[in-house]
Amino acid sequence: MIYFSLPTVLAVAGLISILTFLLLSRGKLFKKNTADAFAVLRDENLKLQLELNNLKTNEEALEKNRDLYRALAESISGITWEYDIPGDRWTYVSPQAKDILGYLPEEWIDLAWWLERLHPNDREWAPSYCRQMTARGENHAFSYRFFAKDGRTVWLNDNVSVEMINGQPAIMRGIMLDITEHKQVEEKLHQSRNMLSLVLNSVPQSVFWKDTNSTYLGCNHIFAQRAGYSNSEDIVGKTDYDLPWRPEESDAYRADDREVMEHNRHKIHIEETQKQSDGTCIWVDTTKVPLVDQSGAVSGVLGIYEDITDRKRAQEREKSQLSILEKIATNLPLKDLLEDLVHFVEQEIRGSYCSVLLANEAGTHLLHGAAPSLPDFYNEAVNGLEIRQGAGSCGTAAFLNKRVIVEKIEGHPFWKGFDPAQKAGLLACWSEPILASDKQLLGTFATYHKTPHTPGHEEIALIESAAHLASIAIERVRAEEKHSVLQEQLRQMQKIEAIGQLTGGIAHDFNNLLTPIFVYAGMIKKSFSDADPNMKKIDGLISSAHKAKELTKQLLSFSRKQVLSMSYLDLNEIIVSLQDLMRSTIRENIEIDLQLSPTPSHILADQGQIEQILVNLAVNAQDAITGNGKISLQTKQVIIGDEYAKLHPGMKSGAQVMLTFSDNGCGMNNEILSHIFEPFFTTKPVGHGTGLGLATVYGIVKQHDGYLQVQSSVGEGTTFTIYLPENKGETLQISPPGPAVPQQSRKMDKKTLMIVEDNWMVREMILSMLEPDQYKVLCADSPLMAQTIADSYEGLIDLLVTDVIMPEMSGPELYKLLTEKRPELPVLFISGYTYDMTLHDGKQDNDVNFLPKPFTTEQFLSSIQSVIRGNDI
Repeated sequence: MIYFSLPTVLAVAGLISILTFLLLSRGKLFKKNTADAFAVLRDENLKLQLELNNLKTNEEALEKNRDLYRALAESISGITWEYDIPGDRWTYVSPQAKDILGYLPEEWIDLAWWLERLHPNDREWAPSYCRQMTARGENHAFSYRFFAKDGRTVWLNDNVSVEMINGQPAIMRGIMLDITEHKQVEEKLHQSRNMLSLVLNSVPQSVFWKDTNSTYLGCNHIFAQRAGYSNSEDIVGKTDYDLPWRPEESDAYRADDREVMEHNRHKIHIEETQKQSDGTCIWVDTTKVPLVDQSGAVSGVLGIYEDITDRKRAQEREKSQLSILEKIATNLPLKDLLEDLVHFVEQEIRGSYCSVLLANEAGTHLLHGAAPSLPDFYNEAVNGLEIRQGAGSCGTAAFLNKRVIVEKIEGHPFWKGFDPAQKAGLLACWSEPILASDKQLLGTFATYHKTPHTPGHEEIALIESAAHLASIAIERVRAEEKHSVLQEQLRQMQKIEAIGQLTGGIAHDFNNLLTPIFVYAGMIKKSFSDADPNMKKIDGLISSAHKAKELTKQLLSFSRKQVLSMSYLDLNEIIVSLQDLMRSTIRENIEIDLQLSPTPSHILADQGQIEQILVNLAVNAQDAITGNGKISLQTKQVIIGDEYAKLHPGMKSGAQVMLTFSDNGCGMNNEILSHIFEPFFTTKPVGHGTGLGLATVYGIVKQHDGYLQVQSSVGEGTTFTIYLPENKGETLQISPPGPAVPQQSRKMDKKTLMIVEDNWMVREMILSMLEPDQYKVLCADSPLMAQTIADSYEGLIDLLVTDVIMPEMSGPELYKLLTEKRPELPVLFISGYTYDMTLHDGKQDNDVNFLPKPFTTEQFLSSIQSVIRGNDI
């Protein structure tokens, strides 16, 4: 039923009366009788009266409903409103508008007023959304920000109902609720969640949590990435079996989950493997703790793990390195040690092929050491690689003594024209020099790749470590080889000494046997006439006895039991005087080249024995030369240091005269070299030599307190080096003296030198070189003695000559103390050590006077004169 307001009914009744009047006035109702007309009017009037009464009753009810609606609207905490859509006006706004927003209801004018007070961020979407829903006649709710009268921003949640009339939206009614506090709480909660998410996604560890069925409830971003997902939400609802882990890994993870939840206790530092989404496998260190609800019941498990692959690899690398070091400490061959090292690096650097090349003794070429993963033809191609700039990565690294990285071999100038690399498919090569503890080159460690490759910091560190381990292995093996050589030399010396003792005894007894042979043979010879036919037999007997005597003499020379006639000689003069004899002894197609020192080579020796050495070596050289050849003799004065002498058993330190006797004959192998000084050892056919030539040389050298070295290679000739102690005295004149040559007048006055040397042999040698009429010498065997002498000596000291390394203090320290009182004192440092230390006031410059040992007499005297003259200028 439709209800109309009282004014509407009255207006309708008046309208009916007017229409009735108009109709009657036009006579249209006169076609019916008047009674009927009035009857109709009466009935209609009664209906109108009845309707009027009903309208009054409804109007009173409506007013009550309005009062009730208003009372309800004004009692709620929100703003109740009504809006006339066609009229674009607010027909009702509850008083709460003032309390919530500060605006009076009458201030609400139209839609534009509402739009002006919307927050700029909501001014576009909120009206658009409301229009769309209203046009469809759909009730809707939305939240937006609204500026209050005092400037505050208020969050409103607007619940809107739409009333349609004739299919068109006519009226909107709604309730606006202030949800500002709710939004603030919601924002704080959102911020907290964001902070928690930020924290979880910022830590480098993987974090996850599961329910009691080991189903994932959440995780951080890094965990999702490792599982192959871009968003952590994608993990929710999945189990370990849904992730890329291997089945046995998933089984182990779930077993740990059950243990943690069933016993309600954490489990820490679980080291386990985990397959990644890309197929790689990493090591993880996992810790799991139970999750409990408010009642204390276990509701799940929380886990966190970190990638410890690098740590594990470092541990494995360290373990492998220790294993290699342990092997180095054993007697494994160098090749096996280097191959183990190569395999170790190849395992650490995927796709790498490694090689070790060893420097030869001359330091000119690299030789194959170990490269088990490279093809044989490539190893053969690089064997003997020259050490020079541009000779591949390895040759260049060895030449420069620094790392060479070639990321792409093709087109690189170091690899130009080296086809084996292309044939082997090698596209990149890094080479690290292998250096000994004293920085001497031992070889190179190279890493190849079959794709262009740039090494990372870890790879470079690994190669450096590998090169260091290789240097330890090479130095250890070579030290053992050197030790073995020294032991063999010592054993050989001991063997020859034993043979010498035996030979001496035999020779002594043999001489005893020869004596009656000579006596009785002489007596028998006298008993026969010269024409007796037996005389020839007796002469043959005596001749054989003489040969036996000469043989005994050689045996005595080897055993050092020969009686020597010692005198002061100049070795240079002996060689010159014997040159004609050697020339007539050996073939004419063999050249003799003399390279004698310009100063006398003074020795104390038996001239005949020295000549025997020269003749024996010349004959031995002739036998080694086929066709044309050359024999070279060289002499020089040298100083042998203690360190060098220790490395050569039997050698003595100090001033020595060195004789080098070399030929370019056929040479000898190591087996022959180990026996050449043994009596009766010979490589000649039977009947061609006694095998005592070199044994005699060895015995004579040893009897003169000398040292004998031999170097030989098949096809490269042989060099004998003899060291004899330098010994000055009244030198025996070998050849008739020539006319006297007047000495040049000395340009320097007599100078005072202070000599400080703790080695008595070197000290005595220096004193013997200094002429007493030219120098006054203050000699000390220690730095403290030198201080005492300098403090008590009142005269001028023209030059301090001091060793560098001495007990009590070093030479530079002594010099610093002496110059406190003698600031103008010049110094000449002498040492067997390389000039690699600070010698003068913390500076290494050309002003420091330094003479390295060994030095010749000429070098020593020249240095003294140069320093003194330089100081006099």
